[in-house]
Amino acid sequence: MIGQPLFWLYLLFQFCVFVFLVNRFGIRPHRQVAEFLWVILFLAVQGGGTLGLASAWDFSPDSAAALPLFPKAWLALTFAWAAFMAWDMAWWLLARRKPVAARLTRQDFANRPSRWRAPYPFLDGTVFQNQLYDLEVDEYEVRLPGWPKAWDGLSLVQVSDLHVGKFVHRPYLEWVVAKARALKPDLFALTGDFISFPKHLPFIGKLFQNLRAPLGTYAVLGNHDHWSDAPGLIRTLQEDGVKVLVNEGRMLRRRGKTLAILGVDDKWTGNQDLGPLFQVKADAKILLAHQPDHFKLAQKLGANLQISGHCHGGQICFPLLGPLVVPSDEGRKYAAGFIREKDSVMFINRGIGGYPPLRTLCPPQVVKLVLKSGV
Repeated sequence: MIGQPLFWLYLLFQFCVFVFLVNRFGIRPHRQVAEFLWVILFLAVQGGGTLGLASAWDFSPDSAAALPLFPKAWLALTFAWAAFMAWDMAWWLLARRKPVAARLTRQDFANRPSRWRAPYPFLDGTVFQNQLYDLEVDEYEVRLPGWPKAWDGLSLVQVSDLHVGKFVHRPYLEWVVAKARALKPDLFALTGDFISFPKHLPFIGKLFQNLRAPLGTYAVLGNHDHWSDAPGLIRTLQEDGVKVLVNEGRMLRRRGKTLAILGVDDKWTGNQDLGPLFQVKADAKILLAHQPDHFKLAQKLGANLQISGHCHGGQICFPLLGPLVVPSDEGRKYAAGFIREKDSVMFINRGIGGYPPLRTLCPPQVVKLVLKSGV
């Protein structure tokens, strides 16, 4: 059996199906079934089907036709699902996704203080070394379809997914905020998941009090913020001068052209009344959304740009394979980076923290975007 190529192809397909199911169904809130129980269910069903197939077949091509009905149906289902996933990815790459006119103009790997030692030191020196404190600061020039000339050159800095806690501690976050402030943008955008537990709310207080920009500092909340203490977090951010957007927009004007900074509440746990967002009329729109799965909303709103976080770039990535667990309806497609569909562009930030406090081949990220008029 082990020597048969079909055996290894079958295992590969089952692994891909498992990742597909976990990303789309397992890692998200369910009222009736806990997330980890979905993962156990997928493993049990796939494991049981595999054992049943292995007991009836040696994975040689010649004997496949003689398989009993159930193993044959299970095998057909596996290959059919793999074919569907291949078609889904091909459709997205060839038909849905369009090229993004984004150019990396600067990249800085900030030198962190040596006193901060990342957890899991046994990984040091390996390809899985923990990059929790290895901050990457990127600057991009992005050309957006339909972007008004009056707003050409607008710059924003995005910070996302702090997940403040024992290891993503206050001194580290103050250092991150200082790096962001040094980029001197026109506006700051904070895209959610500041905290993971209510007890960490005090560590956010006054963190952003000096994060000032000519056009303001804006924020939306993430799923972990709502699971923790959303009202308390909103008060804390507002005390620091941060404008928290909950399905609303703020209007800016330059040389006769309006720009709406829109903020949508979290897709899983937030306020689902999106009506006010559709009332906003402007020459250009930027949507702050914690979850990239709001991208269809951005297109309906006519937003030129959506900036999101949530997926942490996969957080724990593997050589050649990249990220595996990406909590999005689109799975690994929405792990990180630029995406364009129709005339809307989205940038997904890898974020700062995460749980567990481990980042492999996926360093934390602060990003500055300079927006230009484009085709």
